[in-house]
Amino acid sequence: MRIKKVFNQNAVLIVDGPLEKVAIGKGIGFNKKKNDLVFERDIEQMFVMENEQENFQQLLAQIDEAYFFASERIIEYAEHGLKEKLNEHIHVALADHIAFAMDRLKNGIIVQNKLRKEIEVLYSEEFLIAEWAIEYLSSQFSVTFTLDEAAYISIHIHGARTNKHGNSNSIREITMVSEMARVVGEELDLDFNKADMSLSYSRLVTHLRFVLERFYTNKYHTMDQQVLAIIKKQYDSSYQIALKVATMMKQDFSVILPDDELGYITIHIERLSGLRNQ
Repeated sequence: MRIKKVFNQNAVLIVDGPLEKVAIGKGIGFNKKKNDLVFERDIEQMFVMENEQENFQQLLAQIDEAYFFASERIIEYAEHGLKEKLNEHIHVALADHIAFAMDRLKNGIIVQNKLRKEIEVLYSEEFLIAEWAIEYLSSQFSVTFTLDEAAYISIHIHGARTNKHGNSNSIREITMVSEMARVVGEELDLDFNKADMSLSYSRLVTHLRFVLERFYTNKYHTMDQQVLAIIKKQYDSSYQIALKVATMMKQDFSVILPDDELGYITIHIERLSGLRNQ
């Protein structure tokens, strides 16, 4: 394999058959130039990067390489745990995030993630990996990474999964679920932050996430209209809350939920309403 471009002493672009790949290794680019040979024994990690080469090179010039290598270790761990390759953009995005987080934490600036609870429930696979990541980062750099940081890392991992939405859509999805849950909690006067509400909250946000997935795929639940009429009448208070959820979603996110879907949301709200008097 021959070098096409040297990014820095630890990262080079190589030609491997018909593909161009980024090869990572300690000292792999030291005193090297275009067309020099690279041996497999010197490569610690290799990946294809078709669209992020320029951003990748700029990033390496701006951050401590230790953050990049830590990011690559986390990506390797994530891909092994998820048993899938992550999108190439995470090699730039995660390293950049870690570098930025390190600057903040060193200066005593801790940014709370208000969507942490939702992220932990909705992206449970990614959050478990992110929990490992913050322990690893804390150990590597002797700086305490919080669970709020784990939530941010979870979003990066989720957004890089090949069959998932990007980061911006992931954040939008979580925000919508959070807002729907907020409306339900306020209307029922339930404090979801209490420890004994954890399971109930998890069930609620999981259900609401599925509502959004059905919205994205246009594959809504259907309900017998006679059953729906009974639900509306028997659970009127819960149905009114479901209507408020639907109104908020239309006004704030331009998401229109059909009546059948509101019937299922009503059932879930009714289940939660029994917790008010416990």
